[in-house]
Amino acid sequence: MEAYVSLWSADLLDLRAAVDGLAEVADGFHLDVFDGHAVPDLLFGPDLVAALRARTDALLDVHLMVAHPDDWIDRFADAGADLITVHAGACPDVRTTLRTIRSRGVRAGLGLETHEATGHAVAHFDDADRVLVMGTVVGVKGCEQDPATAARVEDLVAARSDGGTRSGSIPRIVVDGGIRTHTAPALARAGADGVVPGSLVFGADDPVAAVRWLHDLPAGDGAGTGGPSGDTKYSPSAGDVPSIG
Repeated sequence: MEAYVSLWSADLLDLRAAVDGLAEVADGFHLDVFDGHAVPDLLFGPDLVAALRARTDALLDVHLMVAHPDDWIDRFADAGADLITVHAGACPDVRTTLRTIRSRGVRAGLGLETHEATGHAVAHFDDADRVLVMGTVVGVKGCEQDPATAARVEDLVAARSDGGTRSGSIPRIVVDGGIRTHTAPALARAGADGVVPGSLVFGADDPVAAVRWLHDLPAGDGAGTGGPSGDTKYSPSAGDVPSIG
């Protein structure tokens, strides 16, 4: 699976080292954006994205958890974001918002929260380059993943395989929240294209090896294989990170 590493879990006093150390192996860097309204906290902004853009060519994956995402699209696009994800509940017309993101030459992502039916995301496949399946409630970390997450991934993968788009656009299915050594294998078997790991990577003795472990997880096709079964290559150690070797 692809790994879009969450910088929220990095050492915030040394993001340069976090990015430099993983730029050659990570599929991108995930930046959560909080405005104190949609989520009762403040985190990351366009200036940080611009600084990272000057530092790395890696994909910058911006996740807007803000009250008025339409007001921020141009700011983050101008800063150098490669992908911007929004949530339907914050958009007056999410289809228009997704199309606006694409009009800026940026990939558009649709967040699917734990309480939302997968059919909601399927209805927007034509306008989304990614569906970001939330494994936990937005704006929190360190929580266990919703046990229905792998099954939700299976539903989305099946809908995509059944020709769920009219335009031929095929969105990537990526999971954000609760990515641990005991949850990631089931997501891979369910057919997820990628995950957003945080502490699994930055809490590992060897963050590069942790990303490679995710890359090496056996992939499934979403055909009823998402449940917890079988063994994985590595065993979890303290902090739910891979123990390599």
